Amino acid sequence: MKKIHIYILCFFLITSITKAQSTKDYNDFQAWYSASLKLDLTHNWSITGKYRLRYNQDASNFQGSYLFGEIDKRISNSFEIQSSYRLAMVDKGTYHRYALGIEAQKEIGRFKFAIRPMVQYQQQYFVDDDEQSDTDAFLRTRFYGKYKLTRRFDVYAFTEPFVELDNSLAFDRFRNSAGFKYEVRKGFKVNLYYLWQPDYSHKQLRTNHVAGLDLEFTLKPWKKKKRGNYSE
Repeated sequence: MKKIHIYILCFFLITSITKAQSTKDYNDFQAWYSASLKLDLTHNWSITGKYRLRYNQDASNFQGSYLFGEIDKRISNSFEIQSSYRLAMVDKGTYHRYALGIEAQKEIGRFKFAIRPMVQYQQQYFVDDDEQSDTDAFLRTRFYGKYKLTRRFDVYAFTEPFVELDNSLAFDRFRNSAGFKYEVRKGFKVNLYYLWQPDYSHKQLRTNHVAGLDLEFTLKPWKKKKRGNYSE
């Protein structure tokens, strides 16, 4: 447990340093805190629920709450179908997001590589009376790599461009992240990461710098227990 306390302390130090370096013009530092529970079911199905809090404006303003639900189905050792829903209740309104994609994976020694094309549809209901609602659709393709340093410790990075699915097919944003996961005990991991996201959807470029902390829990409720060998 001492190790995990050190990792969390490092996270808050990074948060303080990045906050001091950020500017309020077109760059914003944010802090994201999440907790998730994944249920590994039979026949290669899994269900995941997540709750996230976001703080923006140099991590000084509570932006809102996010609820995630995901259902995945592994169809082979290399491919997995993923579907997800996200409800965002933020200061600017309410967002409903639906997504469907497929991920291809490959492991080489301690390395794992994955590519995941995903189609996302989003409905936005704004608080502002001038614009009541809006809808958007995106193709987001994530390129992911992970390296297992030790049995409990992984480092990873990914990049994910968002392309708006309209007549222009323009890049909406890029999501880039690097971090590490530490397995505190079986079924519980701590994920610390940094995310850099330039946003091109506005007249002027907006860039978010995010320090994130995720607590990830996994349960296998229907896993059969191995019987022990007993001798009289």
